[in-house]
Amino acid sequence: MDDSFRIFASIATAIVLEAMPFLAFGSLLSALVEVLVSPDRIARAVPRSLVGRIAVGIGAGVILPTCECGVVPVARRLISKGAPAPTAIAYLLAAPIVNPIVLVSTYVAFRGDWGMTGARALVAAIVAGCAGFLVRNLSATEVIRGDGHAAHHDHDHASGSRFLAVWRHAALDFLEMGKFLIFGACAAAALKTFLPPESFGILEASRLAAVSGMMVFAIALSICSEADAFVAASFVTLPAAAHLAFITIGPMVDIKLIGLFAATFRRRVFWILILVPTLLVFILSLLLGGVL
Repeated sequence: MDDSFRIFASIATAIVLEAMPFLAFGSLLSALVEVLVSPDRIARAVPRSLVGRIAVGIGAGVILPTCECGVVPVARRLISKGAPAPTAIAYLLAAPIVNPIVLVSTYVAFRGDWGMTGARALVAAIVAGCAGFLVRNLSATEVIRGDGHAAHHDHDHASGSRFLAVWRHAALDFLEMGKFLIFGACAAAALKTFLPPESFGILEASRLAAVSGMMVFAIALSICSEADAFVAASFVTLPAAAHLAFITIGPMVDIKLIGLFAATFRRRVFWILILVPTLLVFILSLLLGGVL
């Protein structure tokens, strides 16, 4: 039992240490949006059409390299500043996958396989677009839960120090999101420590079993999107569909994200963020896996 606890503690610590820098970066980016970007500027930058709004969200994921550990506070801040729900939700789901860092790591992990790299980006874009479509008519108050930041806005901005305001907002976001990250890391570590190794052998029975099982493992293991492709590629006996399922569902839905989603979004949006990626990744992985 002592050995198991040490393994559990080391895995949980490793997950937290791996994710914390990205959460800190996301919190800082969120604070910069809060302090430096006005609602009017966001309104002018986002198109009026639904397709345009979703496209901007996905495109922002390409130019803002935010992994899943830090994307939630950024999306929440964008909505609170007036960004349309389709734009913010599309960014939330797409950014951890379509950013250049993740795509390069995928290309390297799968030894120059452009098909797997492109399929990963395509699945992310489709899922993000569908989720954005489903929240098209929701207002900010119908998307995000109320938080305590509003009470501090006037004080921070009246102080005349935007620098201090940025760090104040970043610290608040980091502390609020950090507790859910720690909970998710502990849950993932428990599964890694106590799950029987032979469980992975069951996945070789069929493509359906492989895709389903790898999706469950991706959600449970909570591996950062910059590294998950290397883990997926190590399962050399599994089909490409299972690899694709693993590297697409994990950055959009994992244990730590489920906690962050529950704390950040209203119930309806929470279920959209859980169910839409799960169903679409399963279907698209089976379809695209046959041609990879």
